[in-house]
Amino acid sequence: MKSKFDEYWKNCSLALAVAAILDPRFKMKLVEYYYPQIYDTSAKGCIDIVSNCMKALYNGHAICSPLDSHGQGTACQVGGSGGGGDDESRDRLTGFDRFLHETSQSQNTKSDLDKYLEEPLFPRNMDFNILNWWKVHTPRYPILSMMARNILSIPMSKVSLESAFSTGDRTLDRYRSSLRSATVQALMCAQDWIRNESEDSKPSSHLALCCYGN
Repeated sequence: MKSKFDEYWKNCSLALAVAAILDPRFKMKLVEYYYPQIYDTSAKGCIDIVSNCMKALYNGHAICSPLDSHGQGTACQVGGSGGGGDDESRDRLTGFDRFLHETSQSQNTKSDLDKYLEEPLFPRNMDFNILNWWKVHTPRYPILSMMARNILSIPMSKVSLESAFSTGDRTLDRYRSSLRSATVQALMCAQDWIRNESEDSKPSSHLALCCYGN
């Protein structure tokens, strides 16, 4: 049973950690608190994996973002375009303009992700809608909000614990995984009806087979 759990946990723990970090009530603090309790001596390596995954996801979204080139071209706009001014004065300020541009660029190198993780956690004792929070804070975290939208909107599916950890055949084979939603709903309803009837009821078994066949 433990090996079965570890197999599933290895595939989903990273996705759950990323989703937790994108929750402003927890951020990286939740991972840093629970991972030592879960992974013991290997916790630091696991935390580094999560941190590197967050950075890789952010960099991937930053490349695709139209804001990637934000801030470029500032230096060439400094000083105006008026003619007939004092050329000597402009020449003396050329170095100053370059200095302003370089220092402003260095001040803006902190990414959305860095700013988000450094800021205080959102209070947990307040009514909270995470998707609405990211929508409101899109101007402040333009790239990170796009990343949150893509990750937090991923649909999840699940099977019962009895089925997932059974020693029998796979519950979701390639045929059942491709069933339409209406067929899945019919199967689930039929299963509930059958469970309420006696186990030795032959008509109930026949009903389940008919539903599955359709």
